[in-house]
Amino acid sequence: MKRNICMFLSLFMVAATGTAMGAEFQPMGTLGIGGAGVARTYDAYAPYWNPAGLAFSDKSFTSRIDVSVGLKVNDGLADNVDLLGNMNFDKFSKISGTSSPQDVTDTVKAITILNDIKEKKGTLAVNGNAVFGFQINHVAFGAFGTIEGFAQPEPDTVNILPQQDNTNVQVTPAEFAAPTIGAAPSTQFFGADTGPTSLRGQINSALTSNGFTATEANGLVNATDAQMTGSGMSPQQVASTLISMATTFTAPPPSDPTKAPTLDNNTTSVLTRSLAYIEFPLSYGHAFNLGSFGTLGLGATAKVIAGRVYQSQTYLMKSGSTVTSSDITKELTKNFKDSTNFGFDLGALWRYSDWFNVGIVAKNLNTPEFDAPDIKNKKGDVLVGSGGKVRLKPQVRMGVSFDPYKWLTLAADLDLTENETVVAAEGFKNRTVGGGFEWHGLSWFKLRGGMYSNIADGGIGPTATAGLTFGTKWFNMDIDGAYSLDTALYEGKTYPQEARVQAQFNFLF
Repeated sequence: MKRNICMFLSLFMVAATGTAMGAEFQPMGTLGIGGAGVARTYDAYAPYWNPAGLAFSDKSFTSRIDVSVGLKVNDGLADNVDLLGNMNFDKFSKISGTSSPQDVTDTVKAITILNDIKEKKGTLAVNGNAVFGFQINHVAFGAFGTIEGFAQPEPDTVNILPQQDNTNVQVTPAEFAAPTIGAAPSTQFFGADTGPTSLRGQINSALTSNGFTATEANGLVNATDAQMTGSGMSPQQVASTLISMATTFTAPPPSDPTKAPTLDNNTTSVLTRSLAYIEFPLSYGHAFNLGSFGTLGLGATAKVIAGRVYQSQTYLMKSGSTVTSSDITKELTKNFKDSTNFGFDLGALWRYSDWFNVGIVAKNLNTPEFDAPDIKNKKGDVLVGSGGKVRLKPQVRMGVSFDPYKWLTLAADLDLTENETVVAAEGFKNRTVGGGFEWHGLSWFKLRGGMYSNIADGGIGPTATAGLTFGTKWFNMDIDGAYSLDTALYEGKTYPQEARVQAQFNFLF
């Protein structure tokens, strides 16, 4: 028996030290308690949370039916996309003799938005789960469905100049500034200071050093000052835009005139990718008595995974089109490709007594992968090599549960790996820590509360959770929810950065 345990633990440690990346760990059936389930799941959810929990099953049969949906919004993407959507690309991307000062300052505003998208690296994500699971003694099986979708910005801050009307030639400094010459003095945004270190002084210096006359520079700064007051943008952001545009005007022209750094050639886009997959697991857990050291449960899961990868590229700077944040979420389920693979999980659960458990699980040890569809560029041509694969890379999570009283459970989980999301957004990883309590003093009613947070760089902050269970000891229903303490803008309105709701039906015998 010791030899079998050693072999199992050796396999587990090899998995735990492998590539530290994977998709997000979904809080199926554990949302209300802060998403903690590795050390406290012994029923039909064990194939997902920790197959070793089946070693301690205290029910001869359980069945779980679960549905949950969630939305995550980081600042910097949805709100900026909506700002761009409210502007007329065909006007601010082409400057001519009939252009207005508003058209010129809208160009400055649009480029400032692109810079903000690049700086904040915001993302938008949707997720959902559907579970139909069964547990019979120490064996469990079922269908565990998950969809994870992310929208990741890919800003282009190189092609930022307007073009001459009806041509692909970038405007000259004189042509760009012409509509703003003679603009009334305005000092509310940049301030009145014109010293060399002031924002106004730095902008004027950059403009006059790159082909603008003093009159043209002064009119452009005044017009921008008047239009940007109350825009929500910072003076430093707009000043940086004007300075970068000035240097782009006099940069060496490309050898190919069709590749001029104009807005018509701008490739700013949002890459949307979703992975929807259904796992069909078969799990088993076995307990080993360690005497005075408690009991060790070991478990394994083999699963067939049917996956569908959705992938699209939505271009924000395109003539004749207007894109909003809601359009991005619609793109999450377009252009897909189906494939099937298999996966393998290992778990261990140590129970010192009836009141203290420590668990660890390693999922997707073989890195199952799924085919991704090709995507198209701004001109509608297929991007070479854009298909490829989406991988569920190995991930490891540890958990503890503690029952100080018969009517109270405390639990917490921590991702030991920093996991990639479905879209490997630059600077955006997932590593969750969470936990909470469950009060179960009555046979027909339970109450839960907790919190979790993504502690990886670029993650969403603290999210509060709560839930309740009501029904009989043989059949009951769970309702749980999560609500982020931080907010973000989506479709022009303020929402929590993350929100999720979960409903679950349970059969227990």
